[in-house]
Amino acid sequence: MLSWKDEEQFAVGNTTFRILPGEGWFAPGEGWSGVAQSEMEEADFLVAKPRSLVELYARLIEELQPKHVFELGFYKGGSTALMAELARPRRLVAIDRRPALSTAGVEAHASSRGLDGVVRIYGDVDQADRDTLADIVEREFEGNALDLVVDDCSHRYEATRASFNELFPRLRPGGLFVIEDWPWAHAHLGVEPLEGLFPDQVPLTRLVFELVLALPSVPGLIADLTIDPGAVVVRRGDARADPDGFDIAACSNPRGRELLAPA
Repeated sequence: MLSWKDEEQFAVGNTTFRILPGEGWFAPGEGWSGVAQSEMEEADFLVAKPRSLVELYARLIEELQPKHVFELGFYKGGSTALMAELARPRRLVAIDRRPALSTAGVEAHASSRGLDGVVRIYGDVDQADRDTLADIVEREFEGNALDLVVDDCSHRYEATRASFNELFPRLRPGGLFVIEDWPWAHAHLGVEPLEGLFPDQVPLTRLVFELVLALPSVPGLIADLTIDPGAVVVRRGDARADPDGFDIAACSNPRGRELLAPA
């Protein structure tokens, strides 16, 4: 499904994508991502992810064949275009706290691929706003359960947990929730700064621990959990979960919660 032209550029069909350079977001150079405009002239879209994550999504989508996809965080829309190309869904909704002005070409691109009206983009949406997320899901997916949720948004604990609490119960059994870039608080041993990024923030690792604790505590809620340095993949089990008031932090017994330091 993916055809790599080099380490930073690949194609799906006749659509070309450029990924992050090796230095990623913190590279010096032109623009926030460190990707110069001259480099983008050879690509249709920028996907703000490393190669390992792009290949992970290709594998997951091939396995899951998702028809109802919700994406948290779209940056310039490249990942949304990639999801549309790979999944060919019935509905793909993407939200971001930033305005959606830079993604005007994504919906047009989807239409040119026979996906007219399939991709819906919402800017100025806070992923922590559960009421707005619920309203978007109920309006756009018309009662259909979600197959895939991708969170590449704020990477902050409270906001990420809020959107997980709202959207995970709305996944079908077997559906997947992917949380990207969870280990930002953990620098490599011996590498400065030792405290990792954002030392004043609660590490997103806390949410990972809450997911692990929920595995034995609520049988059937989470079917399985895969953790690697780039992402956490949570597969929905078949236990009932009501989005109204759902809280993953409460899905463990007191002994489990004692393992977590106060947030």
